[in-house]
Amino acid sequence: MLILICCGNKISSPDFIDGTAYFVCNECGNVREIKNYRTYTPEESLVYFENKYGLNLPSKYIEVSGSRSTKVIKLNSTDIESLNFYFDDGFYEIGRFASIDPNHKNSIYDNISSGREWGLQNKFIPLEGDGHTWLALDYRESNVEPKVVVTETDDGNSLVVANSFDEFISNLLRYEEVYDLNGNIIYKK
Repeated sequence: MLILICCGNKISSPDFIDGTAYFVCNECGNVREIKNYRTYTPEESLVYFENKYGLNLPSKYIEVSGSRSTKVIKLNSTDIESLNFYFDDGFYEIGRFASIDPNHKNSIYDNISSGREWGLQNKFIPLEGDGHTWLALDYRESNVEPKVVVTETDDGNSLVVANSFDEFISNLLRYEEVYDLNGNIIYKK
């Protein structure tokens, strides 16, 4: 769902007239009009994504889409210098998984656009990242069953985190399992 900000307030429930959404600020009366606006169920969002990109998002992505609880994934060791520079502690923190709703402010579509601007490969669908580093679905080998990778955009190197999204989900750790309150690693396998 799209949320607009006006006068410091969130406007998330538009009025609809003939397929046009009207977001009205209760404080100043400002109206923002968005034509052809529609809401999507999670399933419709998956179909929309598939039609737009010709790739299948893992169905389990619905479960984490838009999630705000910080998760951590343990990374395999590597000899690639640029990957060690960014991922030297052996973990990747996921602050928020991108929403699959095309109207959402922090959507997977926004991530794709940002990722492309940073030089991310077209077969990578970024789920979370900051420009230099990304957690992404890797569709280079399959349009249906992507691997999950972390990648850096300086040299374009990537590291496989999981061979499937299901494997990735099963390996996620809670932040508190990996770091203490001061950010020190406390993880013990």
